[in-house]
Amino acid sequence: MNRQIKFRVWDKRENKGMYTQNMLYDAQLHHLWQDFVDYPGYELMQYTGLTDKNGKEIYEGDIVQYNQNSSYDNMDFIAKWSDDKLGFIFQSNSGEQLVNQTPHLNRFKHLEVVGNIFENPELLN
Repeated sequence: MNRQIKFRVWDKRENKGMYTQNMLYDAQLHHLWQDFVDYPGYELMQYTGLTDKNGKEIYEGDIVQYNQNSSYDNMDFIAKWSDDKLGFIFQSNSGEQLVNQTPHLNRFKHLEVVGNIFENPELLN
């Protein structure tokens, strides 16, 4: 299994701006990337290795919806790392989980990114 290791960063100091590694390199600011990793004013989020049904990359902190005629339809899930599952999971506010495990990977083709926890906190209610 080959998965790209990528990150994005939220600037907590300014409470605005989602930066990806590519944006930093394009802007010739790659020397700041180490600052993002070490500075508590930034929230670092890893790419899950998954894309949503529209091809958008899913990162930690993304809010996704699962729509496939199931009890999970129109429920918001947050992408996060789970030490217990040793992988990324999608967890709802009510505690429901979609787990990223091989037998269940097909279900992730029906996820859609609808926002993230920083830019769209209203979706968490």
